[in-house]
Amino acid sequence: MIFTEFKNFFGIGGIIIPTGDSFLLILTQLILLLSIVIILLLIIVLIIRLRYFYEQSQKNKFLAQWEKEFYRYLGSPADPKILLQRVRKSQYKFLLMVLRDLFSFLDGKDLESIKRIINETEIYNYLLADLKSKNTRRIIRAAYFFGASNNQKVKSLLFGHLYSKNSDVFIFCARALARLNALEYATAILHASRYQRELSSDILISIMLEYHPEVCDHLVERIVIEDDHYRKIAIQIFRFHGYREAADSVLKIFQSSTNKKLLVECIKYSGAIECIDAIPYLWEHFEHPEIEVRTAAIEALAKIGGSDLAPVFVQRLYEDSFEVNIAAAEALFELGNKGIKLLQIVAKSNADSKASAIARMVLSENFVEIDDE
Repeated sequence: MIFTEFKNFFGIGGIIIPTGDSFLLILTQLILLLSIVIILLLIIVLIIRLRYFYEQSQKNKFLAQWEKEFYRYLGSPADPKILLQRVRKSQYKFLLMVLRDLFSFLDGKDLESIKRIINETEIYNYLLADLKSKNTRRIIRAAYFFGASNNQKVKSLLFGHLYSKNSDVFIFCARALARLNALEYATAILHASRYQRELSSDILISIMLEYHPEVCDHLVERIVIEDDHYRKIAIQIFRFHGYREAADSVLKIFQSSTNKKLLVECIKYSGAIECIDAIPYLWEHFEHPEIEVRTAAIEALAKIGGSDLAPVFVQRLYEDSFEVNIAAAEALFELGNKGIKLLQIVAKSNADSKASAIARMVLSENFVEIDDE
């Protein structure tokens, strides 16, 4: 290693390290810079907190001023325009904060009267301007209220935001369209979701489940010609709604697909609707190289039922895969008395084996005695 010494600097292997007064100067400047950054962050946090407390205080002030009028209006056939005659436009922001709270727990006539405030007063134009703006926060606010108030006039504007680069804008606009049961945009939501890298499948499913069950009729029409992403989400929706009409289409995908995640969804759907026609294909996937696929096949066959499957499940207790072992043990338990007796035999047969331990675990979790002798 080469050591080189310069005035106020020390070099080690080509790396220059300050020494003496230069080092202290740089260290002081670094500490000063970090102190400034910390102070700026504290100021930003303080501003955010102050803004939050200000908005809450203004909201409470607004509610205190208008509470009697609002609760007198709720559930009545009164014209909402009359209610808002004395509400200034500068107060709309706080009015919407109050309405959002009310949307979360009202129903029936009370909820319908809140929807009329959004759809039949100047609030509509106020939110429409939000939806047409380029401000993320305003777009999200408008999408929420138009979805919650079932406003069918803004569907095309909501659709225009589906390809936004901002994932929150996509989520709120897609959810609003789903709440509006805009079936014509269901496919567009699934197509646009492919461009949202930060979007999880769970969130997308929750959005699609905002649709009424008849969305299944719309999705099944295109499932054969669409890609695996579309199919995977659509099949999960079918499974949630118990939509048996998709069975033939799903079985065709089941037979031809090599996509592991898609296969798993086909298998779960078959089990959920107890599809007898799927049994031959489920048998084929008992030997699939992917553990997740084998496990799903065992669980699906258990749901479809049939005590003649018990010996097959017992055999799977002795596979190397722990996930498959658990699925097989739970499948045996689902078969009822015959399966439980087989589990008890396995549990007592060899106290040191993995199969025995898993059988004991499943039995104990379901409060079934093993009867050790």
